[in-house]
Amino acid sequence: MASKKTTADLDEKSDSVDNNSENKDAASSTSIEKTAPGKHIKWSPENEEIMVEWCDIAQCYKWLNSRAHSRYSYMHAWFTIPAITLSTISGTASFAQTSIPAEYQTYAPMAIGTINIFIGILTTVQQYLKISELNEAHRVASISWDKFARNIRIELSKEPCERTDAGQFIKYCRQEFDRLMETSPSISKSIINEFNRSFTGDKNSDKQMYFEELKKPDICNTIISAGRYRHPWYKEEERKKLEREERERRERDYEETMRFLIDPFDKKDDAEDPEILRKRQELNEKEQDILLKEKEIAEKLEKRRTMQNAFHRNVVEAANKMRKQIKTLEDYVSVFQTMYGRVPMKDELISHANALIASGEIQQEALDKYLDKVYHKVTNSAVVI
Repeated sequence: MASKKTTADLDEKSDSVDNNSENKDAASSTSIEKTAPGKHIKWSPENEEIMVEWCDIAQCYKWLNSRAHSRYSYMHAWFTIPAITLSTISGTASFAQTSIPAEYQTYAPMAIGTINIFIGILTTVQQYLKISELNEAHRVASISWDKFARNIRIELSKEPCERTDAGQFIKYCRQEFDRLMETSPSISKSIINEFNRSFTGDKNSDKQMYFEELKKPDICNTIISAGRYRHPWYKEEERKKLEREERERRERDYEETMRFLIDPFDKKDDAEDPEILRKRQELNEKEQDILLKEKEIAEKLEKRRTMQNAFHRNVVEAANKMRKQIKTLEDYVSVFQTMYGRVPMKDELISHANALIASGEIQQEALDKYLDKVYHKVTNSAVVI
């Protein structure tokens, strides 16, 4: 009876959590429309980068919480099912004590008590570990993160003129993102490691390229400097400052040249002026920083180009290898037809192909593709091409 009551309470709690989640989603979906009208902000590449980052992080959290929900659901079943089974056995044994043989009736209370103690231990441990609460919390968090990512994807798929005002939408998404970060339960280290293993992919593969482009949350051992998200306005200001300093330097050099032409015996040497030397050193340092940044960008582009070329080369090599193996099977069928006046039956071809597979000349994938392409209709005793 206790286990049934606990299960009913959990179901009722789950329904209430679902209703609360739906109410929050409905309220948040209309919050954009209820926002007071203000300054209209147009969509810009910087705004879209913010949305893309939040959408990527939301998809990561959706996968992590979904995986955690599966794990806690498995643990919940292992704690709940034995408790239900043992409770049923204990209750039945309590009513059937009189039908037990007399020599065993003295042991019946001890057995029933032991079962009840074990049930109590299971229930207490389950409550202490908060398995049911965490299971439901991860389920709700997974659904909420999925809805959040889906709303951003839908908005980004529209034309900028068809979208909601950028300022209102970013404000709504920021509030929703903060709410989900506050309410979502913690993710265990094992699930984070499983996430990294599942999506890393092989070296120079598309999967690895997609994983590197994905904006991952901080808990996935990835922390990115905030400098990458700064608006590039400061680069324009820095460029103007460099141009202004360069113009001043040229004017100063011109004045020095003219002064030398007018009075070549002037002993004043502005080149040794500490202020001029300091400014020139600052200019040289800034030029070096610009060159280093340009070099870093060029290296990243070259690395991506190398990965793409390697991937295309691997695809071409695999396709050529597959065509060569299929050509081997076609040659065998042609020779067989010339010798016996008929095409080989499917079993004969498979027998010969197995020998080639064992010797390493062809692969099983080539045989399967050839059979699907040519031997598509099988009769009782022969193969019809």
